[in-house]
This record gives sequence, C-alpha cells and structure tokens, in this order.
Amino acid sequence: MKRWLLLAGLVSAFAGVCLAQKEEETLLGQARVQGGFGGPFWVASRAVGDAGWGAGGGGGAIIGHFFIGGFGQGEAFGRRTIQNVEHEYSLGFGGLWLGAVYPSHRLIHLFSSLKVGGGGVSLVPRERGSSRGYNDGVFVVVPEAGIELNVVKWFRLVGTVGYRWVGGISGPSAYFKPGDFDSVVWGITLRFGSFGRAN
Repeated sequence: MKRWLLLAGLVSAFAGVCLAQKEEETLLGQARVQGGFGGPFWVASRAVGDAGWGAGGGGGAIIGHFFIGGFGQGEAFGRRTIQNVEHEYSLGFGGLWLGAVYPSHRLIHLFSSLKVGGGGVSLVPRERGSSRGYNDGVFVVVPEAGIELNVVKWFRLVGTVGYRWVGGISGPSAYFKPGDFDSVVWGITLRFGSFGRAN
C-alpha cells in the first residue's frame, strides 16, 4: 500500500512540475499578425541632374509595431535628344518592404520603412518605332522616415523623406553612370486596411 501511495505521490509531483514549466521562448513565438494594409504612394526625386516623379503601390501584414510586405514603383525623369530622337530617363523597381510604426494608436505618430528590391534604369525613346534605347539592371535600397496621420480607422496618410541608393549600373556609359540615380526621395503614401488593436 505504501508503495502505491509513494508512486502516486511521485507521479503527481512530476505532473505538477511539467504543468508549472513556462512555454519555451523563441524569436517569433509571440509574433501575431494583427492586420494588413495596401495602397498607393507617390514620390519625387532627382536623377541624371533632372527632377522627376513617380508612383507605385504596396502592402503588407502588420505584426505588432512592425509590418512586412512588398511593393513596386516607377519614376520618370528628364529628357534627352539622341540622334534627333527624344528619349526619357526612367527607373522601375520592386521588392521587399519592411517598416515600423510607433505608437500607432496616436493621432500623429512616427513611421519608418526600408524598401529593398531590384529593377532597371532605362533611356527610352518617346516615339514609337524608334530605336530600342538603353537599359541596365540595378538593385535599389531606400530607407525612409516620416510622420503618419490616422484619418479614420481604416485609412492612414503618411509623409516621408528618405534616400535612394542605386547599385549595379555597369560602369560609365554615354547615357548614365553610377551615382546618377542616387537621390533624396520625398514621398506620400495612402495606407488602407485593418490596423489591429491599439499599441
């Protein structure tokens, strides 16, 4: 009888220890998707000595104060006449979009993001049937920071300033060279979606 009581006591003690143990901590163990968003954005910058503007769009999943998603955009800049044909400089790229927003429940709060992607720079003839122009593949990194305004629960307006680094241009050419597309970038973003609980 005593053996059975001792065995029962040991089993109970072991079960109590197991139940009392805390859940194992992991890097993403507490990460929960709280919402998502999508929307357009507009940018203004410079390239090859000329001012330009562009537009794009993107979206992502919201995890706490952070978001992760994707984007794509294009920009057009100044024009050049080459062999009696008018050409236009352009830049297009897309990729990964990471960001942080804090404290997002406030009417006005901080917004920061990092866009990393690949694409191409081009010198494109504006007349149909003209020469094919010139293209070069590039990779692009754009960190930015700014202010976000909560307009309504499902819509937020963002104003940012950042800097665009463009790498991969294959050396100086008759049309553009490394550094020609690096620029300060001003942006306006409209974010529509479900932004989760206040944090």
